[in-house]
Order: sequence, then structure tokens, then C-alpha cells
Amino acid sequence: MIQHPPFLQTDDLIIIVSPSGVVQEDLVRGGAEILQGAGFTVEFAPHVFSKHFKFAGTNQQRLSDLQYALDHSNAKAIYCARGGFGITHILDHIDWTLFKQNPKWIIGYSDITALHHAAYLTGFTSIHTSVLQGLSELSIENQQAILGALKGHSIKMSAKSNFNKSGESTGELVGGNLSLLVHQIGTGSDIDYSGKILFIEEVGEPLYHVDRMLLQLARAGKLKGLKGLLVGEFFQMTETKELFGASVEEIIFQHCSIYDFPIGFNFPVGHGEQNWPLVHGANVQLKVSGNSAQLNYLS
Repeated sequence: MIQHPPFLQTDDLIIIVSPSGVVQEDLVRGGAEILQGAGFTVEFAPHVFSKHFKFAGTNQQRLSDLQYALDHSNAKAIYCARGGFGITHILDHIDWTLFKQNPKWIIGYSDITALHHAAYLTGFTSIHTSVLQGLSELSIENQQAILGALKGHSIKMSAKSNFNKSGESTGELVGGNLSLLVHQIGTGSDIDYSGKILFIEEVGEPLYHVDRMLLQLARAGKLKGLKGLLVGEFFQMTETKELFGASVEEIIFQHCSIYDFPIGFNFPVGHGEQNWPLVHGANVQLKVSGNSAQLNYLS
């Protein structure tokens, strides 16, 4: 049974970790100031600003910081400073024993998708939204939605697209970055999508990569049991429809049209200017009618 960690209150401690790529310090500190301005206490793990080639420290340094945060007896949330690449180097070495006794909200997206999956398999929801490095670059409204999600405020999200496939369904909300979803197949952090509502987003990929990844999900049987599909932003694709022959929406629709589940496109989630919070693992309702789609939380 999936559980929510306790929602945050004023003065609660958030630990900042960098489990993946090397960070931009000024943006991370700017994000921390937003958390402090909302009334939270912030602690930087020892190696947040470390550098080891592309990574925010060695594998051992990043694992040590993440384990410290997971085990912390007083922290209520763990905010990942950046995605990029690196979480899967350390994911299988995490000890979740103390986290289960004192669960915390894990926050981030992109490469952090794999960590969301691991938390879900451990039995807990988490928050898929901007990493701390990107928080200060979001609109005030978007920032407030993220801070509200940490406090347990109700989240509603809607989107419009002419590519929608109408229908209504309920299920647990899982997913994340499309590349990371594909990379989890066959590993210990792979999730069974059956009976669930999947959300996807992506950045900086050629359209043929998107096609190949959707095809891989289909061939692996990951799409056939879905209850619904929520499509976020596919940002800065590096190949045009004129070159490949189909848009992102058309690629997704081609791979999913044989199934009965509803599809809602264009949700404000991903690497673009908007990155609204999604509670990974929560029980939700997806309603798609014509060009309008709405996501509602049931618990």
C-alpha cells in the first residue's frame, strides 16, 4: 500500500542533495532562499557543490549525501539540486531501512525519475517537479504550487490539445522522464505500469529517439495495461517533423491508439518554462474530453 510521507509545516527541515550532475551554485542557493522564505529550514548535504567531471562528486560522495538525507531523523523532505546524469550509478546501493521508519518527501525530476521509482517500490509517494537549481527560474505561481504541494495543498492540473483521446480513468500516477523510464526496464527500479496512469516528458531528443523509446515501451508490454497517459512537455526536440515525418504528438498517438486508455497532451510538466508538481504514486483521476484534459487527486 503506497503511503504519503508527512506533509511539511513551518520550520521543518529540508535537506539539499546533489545525487546526479554537477550543479550551478548560485541557482541552487537561490532555490534554497525560496524554501527559506516559505518558512522551511534548509541544510546542504556536505557534497552538494562538489565536482567530479560531469558529476556532483564521486559516486561514494553522492551516495553518502543521499543516504545521510534518507536516514536523517528530523528532516521532512529531500530536495535534489539537479538531475542530469548519475543517480543510477548509486541507486542500487541505497539502504531504505531508516527511511521506511521515518519517510520524507523526495523532490526532483529528469534523472531523479529513477529515484522516484525506487521510493515508490519502497512504498512511498514523492514529488515530481523542478529540481532546486531550476526553482528560481519558474513563475511565482509555479513556485507557490510546488511549495503548496509540500504542505499538502490540493493540486489540480488541466491542459488542452487537439491530439487528446477522450476517456476517464483512475489509478496510481507513475512515470517521469521518458529516457529514464526506458532505462529502468529490466532493472530493480522498474515499475509495473499495469492499472496505472503514466506521465511522460522529455528534453533535447531527436524525434526518432522518441519514436524508438515509445516503441521500446510497447514491445516491453509497458503500454498495454495502462489506465491512462498524461503527456507533459517535449522540450527543445532536435529534429523537425519535416525531417522525421511525424510530430511528438503524432508519434505518441501512433503507438497508443490501439489501446483503450485516455490520453491528455500538453500538461505543464517538464523541462520548459513550467514544471508543476505531480505526486508520484498518488491515486488520481484523469478526465479527457475533446481538447480538454484534467488531473484530479483522489488521495
